[in-house]
Amino acid sequence: MKRDLIYCNVLSKNHQKLIEFYTNVLGLDPLDKEADTAAEKWYGFDTGTVQFAIEPMSNRDKYKFDYEKKNPVLIQFKAVSMEDLTQMTERLEKAGVVIGQRIMKKSYGTVTTFVDPDGNVIELLYTE
Repeated sequence: MKRDLIYCNVLSKNHQKLIEFYTNVLGLDPLDKEADTAAEKWYGFDTGTVQFAIEPMSNRDKYKFDYEKKNPVLIQFKAVSMEDLTQMTERLEKAGVVIGQRIMKKSYGTVTTFVDPDGNVIELLYTE
């Protein structure tokens, strides 16, 4: 059975820093431009068909089941062209982000890979 992914939520120990990174460095547009990142318990971004959000880990303190707290995730964002991938990569470099793989051809496309402030692996992907 095929299901569309509609939501991705990243829990963070320092959600304000992560929100600033995705807004100011990666250039994502917030869903609510008036939201106060210090007061928010959830912060969403407009990424197209899948909603991407960040929230503090403390929001999960009342969960009655165990969940993975230490394993970072891989998040992949689509580049619409090679020019777009190159521009995003250069923007990251200008912001001081350490690039792990710079515009590297792989079997599934061309990628730039780096980590966000929480250590999650981020991949910018262009496919022809």
